[in-house]
Amino acid sequence: MIKTVSPASLSGTLDVMPSKSASHRAVMMAALCEAPTELAPLQHSRDIEATLACAKALGLGCSTVPALRTLDCGESGSTLRFFIPLALDGRGPVRLIGHGRLMQRPLDVYEQLFVPRGVRWSLSGDALTVEGRLQSGEFALRGDVSSQFITGLLLALPQLDGESVIRITTPLESRAYVELTRRVQAAFDIASYWQDEQMLRIPGGQTPVSPGTYAIEGDWSHAAFYLVAGALGHAGPITLRRLDEHSAQGDRAIVDILRSMGARIESHPDGLTVFPSALHAADVDVSQVPDLTPVLAVAMAGAQGTSRITGAARLRIKESDRLSAIAHALTACGANVRELADGLVIRGGTRLHGASVEGCNDHRIVMAMAVVAALSDGEIAITDAQSVAKSAPAFWEEYASLGGIAR
Repeated sequence: MIKTVSPASLSGTLDVMPSKSASHRAVMMAALCEAPTELAPLQHSRDIEATLACAKALGLGCSTVPALRTLDCGESGSTLRFFIPLALDGRGPVRLIGHGRLMQRPLDVYEQLFVPRGVRWSLSGDALTVEGRLQSGEFALRGDVSSQFITGLLLALPQLDGESVIRITTPLESRAYVELTRRVQAAFDIASYWQDEQMLRIPGGQTPVSPGTYAIEGDWSHAAFYLVAGALGHAGPITLRRLDEHSAQGDRAIVDILRSMGARIESHPDGLTVFPSALHAADVDVSQVPDLTPVLAVAMAGAQGTSRITGAARLRIKESDRLSAIAHALTACGANVRELADGLVIRGGTRLHGASVEGCNDHRIVMAMAVVAALSDGEIAITDAQSVAKSAPAFWEEYASLGGIAR
């Protein structure tokens, strides 16, 4: 589907949707409990629907399961990587299916951990079949591929007999996502602790306990699109509600990044308000907040001076090659963007023009290019506009409610 976005500045008030990252974790913890848990609010994006379906298909909390369980993970990296350790429950083979580029994304971190422990591992095309029983122990793995591998272990290890240790052999990127996992688990009475910066200890024999009701906080990754739109616009401020400024979500760093670029963002009891601002260039290492890169690149295109994004090499193996995708899309609109191996160099401050751009079936590229309307003097036609349903099915309705024009 193609959406044609007309030049427009956004303004108004928005209740930010619940965090997709927190939702994944809360759904899985709730599924591990004997008693029911009410999760509210829960945004039923494609990724969250995949996690809900996989929890049911795996038979979490069920005493009997089919001879072969099949889990359709959609295009969700979190769903796939979170469920692989849980699938090693000794109750027979589990087949995990992925779509799009999902099975092209790295899984070898798990393969290298589990195969020497006797796990059967068979990856063919868009399906991975695993079989075995995970045992407690020490798990040494890299921390610079994806923090999702660490979260997957954190979800599975507490229920095993005996203490386990996760030893991270490289600097840990996206550490905040690990902390988010631990914070959600703590609400379900599951504990882990850092022995030092590189070693997590997980006591065994833990049983998750439902808190009854679990409130899912607002999504900082999603809020970032509107914070950038508000800073780049000229129509008026944007107020965002339902955000926790003390959240474990790493992407709340967007506030400090934009403020360092000159954005006026005010905190108040109802949330945050961002005002139209004159932005200037910045150098940003996004290794801890890679999902901010597409919309941050848009902010930099609208800022005076030359900005740099580094630490983003992992983005080449997401739903798209996000560095290449956002570079090509912005360049098509007249921006001056140069790719680095692990980032971008963006010379900003020029008015952009209308163009046809590729959304690359990537929700974050599509939403970032919708924000470009605040910088453009012509219409921008964005392909794959339906891909926003992966994380934010209400995006186009939100966009219109703030004055955005898309057809």
